[in-house]
Amino acid sequence: MWARRTFHECAEELDAISCDFRTAYTNRRGWDRSTCNRVMLEFSKRGVEVLRILALAIRSEQDHGLIDRDPAPVGALSSNMTRDEVSVAINRYRPPYSELNGYRPLGLRQALNKIAHADPTRSSFFADDNTHDLILAGVDRGHEWLAVISLIDLCRVIKRLPNARTQR
Repeated sequence: MWARRTFHECAEELDAISCDFRTAYTNRRGWDRSTCNRVMLEFSKRGVEVLRILALAIRSEQDHGLIDRDPAPVGALSSNMTRDEVSVAINRYRPPYSELNGYRPLGLRQALNKIAHADPTRSSFFADDNTHDLILAGVDRGHEWLAVISLIDLCRVIKRLPNARTQR
């Protein structure tokens, strides 16, 4: 049997993880710094696991024509940068991603590809009460790229996909 959780279940979990991460990051509970760091690390690990599951599952089902490719933007991409420009952009990023100069909109499929191919040593995030953006970098055919992906928008778009379990 080949079965998976629904995309909506995974998106709901990722949404909750993002909310809990942001609560610790902004320290809305008044915890000490070590507690905040421990909670953020735990939720970051869980979030990456769910993101990778979603990236593989959705891309696979799109490849086999089981679901359509939603063109709604979930982030922004710059695909021809120098390594130094990427480093500066990672450190200076401020939302919203839709107002980044020289970037183009990033749809769900492309965002999932960037998640799957990101260099884990060159990533960051921006988080506050209303925003949780991943800042991912990588190389594609010798060209440096930088993607900013809103976890909140990503979850919203995934929740619009058909919510069927895959099993025979």
